[in-house]
Amino acid sequence: MTKGRFLQFIPMASLSLRRLILAGAFAFAATPAFAFGTYAEGQTTMTIKRFESSGVIIESWEGSAEVATYNKSEKCAELENQCYTVVRNLILFSVRPDTDQGKLAAELQKNLNKEILVSYKIHRIESLSLSTDFEVTGIIEAQDRLGPDLPAKKVVRKTGGKRNFSVLGKILQLEYSGTVVGTYEGIYLDSQSGKVHPFSITSQEMANHAMKVMALRREYNIGVSQAYATGFRKSDCDIFEINMNEPAGTLDAPKEAETN
Repeated sequence: MTKGRFLQFIPMASLSLRRLILAGAFAFAATPAFAFGTYAEGQTTMTIKRFESSGVIIESWEGSAEVATYNKSEKCAELENQCYTVVRNLILFSVRPDTDQGKLAAELQKNLNKEILVSYKIHRIESLSLSTDFEVTGIIEAQDRLGPDLPAKKVVRKTGGKRNFSVLGKILQLEYSGTVVGTYEGIYLDSQSGKVHPFSITSQEMANHAMKVMALRREYNIGVSQAYATGFRKSDCDIFEINMNEPAGTLDAPKEAETN
């Protein structure tokens, strides 16, 4: 069982480094993920297995849930999109009793043993009112169709020179995480192979779009651009397109020349 994190975890190196990072966090306070005590914010699909109230003087709601993750050491054929086998990881999470005037706790109770999409925060400094560092902050209602503000095809610049390809599936998890340098990291499901794969998003515009698309019940085409190096991000795969109607990377048909 994992307390909070479900992506690959990198621990703090030392107490002195931790103090330095905490001091530097105030300089980035305008960015939600850099708010004091917050390491990451995002959305994930989870199946709640347990949810109950805890505490006498300071009450909170605590639970456990299954999330999809992977074993990075797995030997698999990445060029054939056969990485990675889905691993169901049980994580512990907390909910503040006053979140949305107590409505969030009630909704989570109703969704016990159901797969739902939630928003969350991961705290670097565990709150006295919570038993874990993983705080669920909301439930995102599933949608059958795109909202009026979402295009059926969203494309940004490709960043990878190794290969660019399209997969049909869904984004299962996406978060903005970091201390001094923040990056968007996530996991997508390839519905044709049944595998999951980590990815990063380098475009703020695409990250905002992806967060909204995650609420869709239907699958969609995800354009993945793979680089030779990762830089500051954790994955060498970057999402450059989300397309509802056709494989990502499909070229638009040339327009016919007008005749006078």
